[in-house]
Amino acid sequence: MNQARTVAAALVLALAGCNAPDAGKADPAAPAATATPAPAEPTQPATTPAPPAAAVQLPTEACVKTEDGFAAFFEQFVYEANVRSAYSAPQIEIRDLKDPGKLLESQTPQQAGPFKIALVDNQWSYDEPGKQAGQLDRVKIDRTLSGDRMRVDFVKAEFSPDEEVVKTLGKPEAYVFEFKQGCWQLTQQLR
Repeated sequence: MNQARTVAAALVLALAGCNAPDAGKADPAAPAATATPAPAEPTQPATTPAPPAAAVQLPTEACVKTEDGFAAFFEQFVYEANVRSAYSAPQIEIRDLKDPGKLLESQTPQQAGPFKIALVDNQWSYDEPGKQAGQLDRVKIDRTLSGDRMRVDFVKAEFSPDEEVVKTLGKPEAYVFEFKQGCWQLTQQLR
């Protein structure tokens, strides 16, 4: 029983990030400590997405839970495929736009299809496969921050020369981002 407590204590110290000299003081625990972290290491990246996201450089203000922080994040998310990959949940919930409580299905980001908002010449556009940047329709975007969630509603639109929406075209859609583990993450698509 005493040896089991020693092994458990050594494991707790090792997982807490203590330095090697402190964790290795108890020689009887050393074999158990070297055998135990092997299963623990694969689970650590699954619970902390920081390594893939850390490789992506974002402006400092992008991971702040404010409207301005989200604006900085969203521009990078739209513009950079590697940011979309790093900051999308493993499963995107596809929900009904009129009844967001209704889950239609859950898909990987690849199954959910390409991200539909693009930034072309500093204008938000509806990204459609097969169309060149100059052929893309512009979109009207509305963002709503509610607690840990930012909802981005968008719809194709025609604009006047002074940038006012003249009319909307087609069906509206939305993306929902949640502030998780220190930054924003795409978690839902509303259709």
